[in-house]
Amino acid sequence: MLDDVTVSVKAGERAGVVGENGSGKSTLLRLLAGVERPDDGEITVPTATDDVGYLGQTLDLPPTHTVQQAVDAALAGLRAIERRLRGLESTLTTATGDTAAAALAEYGELQTLYEARGGYEADARVDKAFHGLGLAHVGRDRALGSLSGGELARLGLACVLAAAPRVLLLDEPTNHLDEPALTWLEDRLREHRGTVVVVSHDRVFLGRVATAVLEVEGGAVTRFGGGYDGFLAAKATARARWEQAYAAWCAEVRQVREHAATTAHRVAAGGLMRDNNKMAYDRNAGRVQSSVSSRVRNAHERLRRLLDNPIPRPPSPLHFHSPFT
Repeated sequence: MLDDVTVSVKAGERAGVVGENGSGKSTLLRLLAGVERPDDGEITVPTATDDVGYLGQTLDLPPTHTVQQAVDAALAGLRAIERRLRGLESTLTTATGDTAAAALAEYGELQTLYEARGGYEADARVDKAFHGLGLAHVGRDRALGSLSGGELARLGLACVLAAAPRVLLLDEPTNHLDEPALTWLEDRLREHRGTVVVVSHDRVFLGRVATAVLEVEGGAVTRFGGGYDGFLAAKATARARWEQAYAAWCAEVRQVREHAATTAHRVAAGGLMRDNNKMAYDRNAGRVQSSVSSRVRNAHERLRRLLDNPIPRPPSPLHFHSPFT
């Protein structure tokens, strides 16, 4: 599906991924998340594995799990640091000498990491995400199987945002969001201090959030700077060049065909024979006919090359006509 792809996303960038259905957008996101491995080549994400948050189109947890278990799974990295900090605190109450020194050094490193990842604000972020995405009414003890599809989608989004990883990989996060929740998400992503890669068909959302665009088309990925407006401008320019190239190709094919068809008729074989000099007349006529044949052959060769390397006709732009007034 994706072949010979080379693309990069800068640290702190918010990249929108666009393309037709089935073009490979979700595959690209799964590759970046490490959910799938490429057949060849490598993918480099310069951050810890647990500092990458991936939101697929479905929440990958058993239906018997509760909402709180889903939250805890999303915060697993932070919860593990918390447990280790509590264990070190217990060790420091009784340890002495080198043991105490080693425990204190580890405690300091983990506390710095915990603060950098916003561990102390994690539960507050969960509450904010639940309110912002319209999940405040959902009890934390409810089973995932009792939630609607929209609630499950919003829960997955709330969990990955609450974890606040440095890299966010989101696949169609605007699905199932009403206008207030969509506005909250846009604000949250613009405030994100790390990197965001988001697949979406929502042009307005991409215009408000994306600082760069990755277009997946024909197994390739093309990067556009300047946000979604820059992407649209670049596509419009490329479309205009394509239309000009196609028009020029059509014009040249038409001209070469006309030239090949009329050259032999436009060029006369020669004038009238003078002074009964048949030998000179035949020699001149032969030169003329040879020149005409060469021109015709050249025209046919040029036509063959043009037809062997055609400029595809640009597809007609889509137009929608609504019966409503």
